[in-house]
Amino acid sequence: MDKKQVESYLTFRLQSELFAVSVHKVLEIIETGDEHAITVLPKASEAIAGVVNFRGNVIPVIDTRMKFDMSPYCSTDKFVVVVLHLLINNNEHIVGAKVDKVVDVLEIADDEIRPVPEVAQGYNSDFIQGVIHRDKTFIMLLNLEAAIGTDEIIALKEEHADEQIYADKMTPESAE
Repeated sequence: MDKKQVESYLTFRLQSELFAVSVHKVLEIIETGDEHAITVLPKASEAIAGVVNFRGNVIPVIDTRMKFDMSPYCSTDKFVVVVLHLLINNNEHIVGAKVDKVVDVLEIADDEIRPVPEVAQGYNSDFIQGVIHRDKTFIMLLNLEAAIGTDEIIALKEEHADEQIYADKMTPESAE
């Protein structure tokens, strides 16, 4: 008899949609709700919300609504930043993802994850790893490495290289 593989996922909301990411990629949730917590960078891609200080390291924050072609945040919108550790093209990246609200941590078995339906293939299908249907709700399981991508991160590092505002890895003293 095969044992089901179960993994924990952090779920969060972007407008009316529910998304999930593996908790193994989540380093921290920064409850900001305040636009001033993110420093906006001039000339950055619109998918980059700015940068934030995370344990003494400055990391980029991705505007997930812009990345997923959703309506932009208003200055009065509340949000949180989910800090993620990603491996993209064999390079480590620590980035923040600006999301509307963290919902829960769910235990999800492998056999609950369904393929992305063909009718949804046009909706950033590279970003979606699968779909989970639970309690009359659909949850989109994100492929973070594809969703975040390296284009914005590389461009941000190049544009601001002389300012040393970005850390690929946390310094040993900041990992505590």
